[in-house]
Amino acid sequence: MNEYKFNYRRFLFWSSKKVIGHNLLKDIDRMDLYFKDGSLYSISKWSKYDMNLGIDWVLSVKKQMEKEAGTNISINQL
Repeated sequence: MNEYKFNYRRFLFWSSKKVIGHNLLKDIDRMDLYFKDGSLYSISKWSKYDMNLGIDWVLSVKKQMEKEAGTNISINQL
């Protein structure tokens, strides 16, 4: 599993965690963050937060897609 930075904020201050995955549970307004050691961090009232994912997240998703598809995937820049 590839790690990436999950950046989020509430109000003015940004926080960052290195995770291997995240999942939004819309029905209960909660974001779950998954860590390499198998632990879980939940952020309740997620609709009050902002999120920012960078290129490391894009590359993590790309690697996972290549693994599942068994082929190389190119990323075109605008």
